[in-house]
Amino acid sequence: MISIVKKLKKRLFSAVLCFSFLIPLCSCESNMNSTLNHSPKEIENNKKIEGTVDRNFGNDSKDLVIFSTNDTYAAYNDNLTCAGIKYYFDNFDTKENYMTIVDIGNFSSGNDAAKNSKGKSSIEIMNKMNYDLVVPGKHEFDYGIDVFFENMNALNADVVCCNMFNIKDSSLSFMPYVIYEYGNTKVAYIGVTSPEVMYNDDNYDMFFDKDGNQLFYFFEDETGDALYEQVQAAIDAAKEEGADKVVLLSHLGIENVPSIWSSTAVIAHTVGLDGVIDGGSMEVLESGLMTNKAGAFVPLVQAGTHLSNIGVMNITRDGYNFPAILSEKSVVKKDTSFQEFIDEVINKYKN
Repeated sequence: MISIVKKLKKRLFSAVLCFSFLIPLCSCESNMNSTLNHSPKEIENNKKIEGTVDRNFGNDSKDLVIFSTNDTYAAYNDNLTCAGIKYYFDNFDTKENYMTIVDIGNFSSGNDAAKNSKGKSSIEIMNKMNYDLVVPGKHEFDYGIDVFFENMNALNADVVCCNMFNIKDSSLSFMPYVIYEYGNTKVAYIGVTSPEVMYNDDNYDMFFDKDGNQLFYFFEDETGDALYEQVQAAIDAAKEEGADKVVLLSHLGIENVPSIWSSTAVIAHTVGLDGVIDGGSMEVLESGLMTNKAGAFVPLVQAGTHLSNIGVMNITRDGYNFPAILSEKSVVKKDTSFQEFIDEVINKYKN
């Protein structure tokens, strides 16, 4: 039986950089009034990074299969459908495999139900699907900062993000990582959200007060180094805490995103990651292999958008990591009662 121990959601995190002029060199739409003109005050150094051991899955030796969705945009009935995915998860062989389910963000908007409920329709459906871990995406902020935190707190899943720093409180808004135990193997899951969210004009009032003082810092700078060092700090802390494997849950993306904040850039500037589950750019990458700072291969998977696929990261009992995706050929049945629940949620927020 799975034992769940919830610990404090806020963790103080060590920030290794002092910074002044912080504006990304990228071709995205930018808010030129952001950190260039309103540099956040220096974050305190030398604060211990802590994660949590939230779940112990037992003592058997099995493969670990991490299933992922990303950039679903509230498309509950598209492609594989939530009801189809729910049926697949509920009937997955857990005698030979551990199973963990993660979402890599951008689930809060995309249809009328999501818009009218300010993302709550997605929260209700995701809670019924029993997600274990969630990383905030850029569109989780679409309804303002208060609704953002309300929705994240309403998730039954663990929310992880190593780079959303509350400047006023001098702390991270979420746990930087969690560690789950699978038999004798401890796997750390680190979350990261793209700093690009800072440069959406619609988000300015969310991240700055009326006097132009920055309220949140996503480790954005002109080189990407701030983000790389923050992710590396989380990797090092997780390993120090006893993690055997480290998986990055990355709402960064690959193509058509700021290159300095892409998942491939983070991989190339860090060491110690055993796998990356990506989102944010709506791509299908079934079996990517990227090289890290030391030249070692890191598997990378991204599952497209609108539930077109399920991402898979398989960590075998022998410690090998394999990325893959599941398409409609694998997900062929639906949970009819869950489909009825989805229809009820959609109708509830129809107007």
